[in-house]
Amino acid sequence: MKYILPLALLFTVFSAQGQRIITAGSAITETVCALGDCSKIVASDRTSLYPAEIQKLPSIGYRTSISAEGIISLRPTLFIVELDYVKSEVIEHIKSAGISVLAIERTFSFEGTKDLVQKIAAVLNRQEEGKKLVAKIEGELADAKKIVGQSGTTPRVLCVFNRDKSALNLAGANTFSEILKYAGAVPAVTGVEGYKPLSTETLLTSRADFLLMFESGVQALGGIEGVLAIPGVQQLPAGKKKQVIAMDGIRLSNFGPRLGEAVKELATQLHSHQQ
Repeated sequence: MKYILPLALLFTVFSAQGQRIITAGSAITETVCALGDCSKIVASDRTSLYPAEIQKLPSIGYRTSISAEGIISLRPTLFIVELDYVKSEVIEHIKSAGISVLAIERTFSFEGTKDLVQKIAAVLNRQEEGKKLVAKIEGELADAKKIVGQSGTTPRVLCVFNRDKSALNLAGANTFSEILKYAGAVPAVTGVEGYKPLSTETLLTSRADFLLMFESGVQALGGIEGVLAIPGVQQLPAGKKKQVIAMDGIRLSNFGPRLGEAVKELATQLHSHQQ
């Protein structure tokens, strides 16, 4: 009987060491790495750019381009994916090949991030690491709350998403704009779900104190000066004071394990300008 526990532990360790993981969704990939199992990832999707070493791995593609055959050929033992990120028939095909699948619903909230961490920690047998990661995020959110409390202001923020100069989009509910509530700010435009083309009229009526954008979007427009040259921006408080915040797009938007870092950075930039 005295050999049962050591043998069970040995089996657990052996199983974990032999695990081959494929991830789909940047927040999922980052979480696996934050929990200490980055070395077990053998491939990931096109959105997974952090940590940088992930970019050296084979890519399974993006959403509709992801095929079951491509994943199966890499011989994973576990596929962790955002719910509805790939077609249901692809998931069923992968399962039929004997590969374990964990599909996680993603929401733009701390609760969703906590759920993500806990579910991945459980399947990887990294529960203690999961608790520490959640505590770290909670601590960073608490730090951000202190920054907000010292400011005593609630700035209006217009969240803008773009890939190039030709298409500017307003980011509404269920996008990265949900981060504002944690950073002591409010959306300058309400009643918009998802992404919607940003018109000059909407821009002008937003009365935004700040513009919040991806670093890549600002670069595509030619930098801060390019953003300020957008028709209507100079008429806003944000334009007059040159209050354009550019942040790493993935860290800002994926509500993964770096959520607390992103909120703290945003809170600092929003409230350091206030008296």
